[in-house]
This record gives sequence, C-alpha cells and structure tokens, in this order.
Amino acid sequence: MKKMKIKIIALLIALCVIGAALSGAQLKKPESENKSTIGDRLIGTVITTEGLNTFDMEAYLNENIDNIVKDENHTVNTEDKHNYNNKIYARQVIKEDITEDGKKTTHKEYVFDDIDGFWIFDAKIPSTETEESYTCLCSEGGISNVNSKVHHTDNGVEEIELTADIYYSYEKWGTVFYMNPVYQESDGDIYCVEGMGYAVSGDKGSIDGTSSGSQTLSDKITINDNGEEIVYQSKVTINYIPVYVPSQIEFIFMNEDNKAIKEETFKPENAPEELTVPKGTDYVIVIEKNEEGSNADVIGKNRENAEFIAEDNDGYCSLHSVNLVW
Repeated sequence: MKKMKIKIIALLIALCVIGAALSGAQLKKPESENKSTIGDRLIGTVITTEGLNTFDMEAYLNENIDNIVKDENHTVNTEDKHNYNNKIYARQVIKEDITEDGKKTTHKEYVFDDIDGFWIFDAKIPSTETEESYTCLCSEGGISNVNSKVHHTDNGVEEIELTADIYYSYEKWGTVFYMNPVYQESDGDIYCVEGMGYAVSGDKGSIDGTSSGSQTLSDKITINDNGEEIVYQSKVTINYIPVYVPSQIEFIFMNEDNKAIKEETFKPENAPEELTVPKGTDYVIVIEKNEEGSNADVIGKNRENAEFIAEDNDGYCSLHSVNLVW
C-alpha cells in the first residue's frame, strides 16, 4: 500500500509539473466554452516548427483526477484530445488589391497574429447586408505551389482539397514540422489547434526528391442545414522539400545559331519581376548556381516565365518567378 501511495503522489506531481509548463506556454486566445473540434469543418493547416501546446492540462486534471489516481497507466485518449484542446482564433482583416486596370479593390481574409508559422486554408467569408458569402484562399509564409480545389456534387457533398510545398535549406536539416489543423465554425470563426510533429527522413545529400516527405490531414463531417444533410470532406497535404539554396541566377539569351546574345546575372532574392527578351532570341537558358553545382532550364518562346528557388528568411525558401517579355 505504501508503495502504491508513493506511485500516486509521484504521478500527481509529474502531472502538475506538466500542466504548469503547458499552461505557461499557451498562446493568448479567446475563451471558448466548447473546446471540441467535432462538428467543425477542417479547412487547412498552420505549419510550425514548435508545438503549440494547446492541450488544456489544468481542465483535464480537474475533471479526470479520480481516474488518473485509480489507474497508474492512465493515458490521454483521442476523444480527450478533442475535448480539452484550446483553440487559437484567427483575426479577420481587410486587404487591398490592385486590378489589371489599376483600380483598387478590397477583400476579407484571416490571419493568425499569435502563431509564428506558415498557413494555408480555404475560408468561407460570411455574407453581410452588402455582400454575399464567398471563399477566400488564405496563405502566409514560405508556401509554394498552392493548389486549391473545391468541388460540389449533386448529392450534397462539398469536397475541399489543398496541396502546397514548403522548400527549406539543407542547413535546417532535422527540423521537426508540426501540421496544426485549422477549422471553421458554423458562425464563420476560424481557429487552429495543436497537431502532430513530423521529421523528414532520407539522405541529407539527396536532391532528387528521395529525402522529401509529406503530411496529410483529412476529415469528413455531416451537418443538418434546414432539414437538408450536407457532407463536408476535407483533405490537406503539405510536401516538405529540402533544397540547396541558389547563390546566383543567370539568364543567357541564345539565338537560333546557338550563340549567346546577352547574359544577365542576379542574386535570387534580387531578380526582377520582369525581363525583356532581346530581339533575335530563340531560347533562354536559366542557370541556378548553388554550393553543390548548378541546375539549368531551357525556356522556349512558348513559355513566358522562368521559375527558381530563392531564400526568403531563416533557411526557408519559396518558388520565385520572372516574367519573360518576348
């Protein structure tokens, strides 16, 4: 009996220490009486390199202390993770757009002020007295190759599929990426909860894709809308791709006799948005030079842009593009 008491006391002390640590690490967020994510639509993800620690350990201990004391092998199950997961809410902002003819317009989207990370999600903007509801793709940070598909079927199923790439320098090899789910409530509010961590495996020296990896979130819910059942299916995939960061981008303009007409060299981050192709150019060779060598891309007259990797900040990269004016 004495040995069992010691185990229980040790367990309680450990849980209290964990609870205090997690409580201090939690980000500021609005209070929510219902912490469960069940019934809310999965619309995207926030990628971080540190755990968000949104599990409400204090509430969990207060409501489950009897079960914890009785069972020394007690563990937190999946339902508990849903019910005790605090929500970090996004803030709606108004952003300005410039149309092709130079006119200014605005649109609404959502941002996570309290999270240091990259995000991508399809948000439904609620209707108002002056405008109808619409869907907005929100993204921030080093997100590249974003692909968003929203499909409505005749039998009341709405399918959302999001895919995107995150390029990172091999200098950040070993970084753990956390894929934190983003949900939208029926009233339009958007929030994020803690997700799972993932470390890319493979040979560090590989650049052929064998050392890349991916994470996927999926969900399916059914709601009743004025007597009509609507099914929402969501799938979000993020690909993590390590790269050697180019130190130089070279554009070589070649004529039909395979002779160089002109050469221009830039640092990737300083490359212009647009380049005028010299008269007489038949094709363009774009060379990315990095610490391991170089990669070349040949662009003909049927292509109007050149794409390459550039470092944005702190070892994270994104796909940049230069428009070629033929």
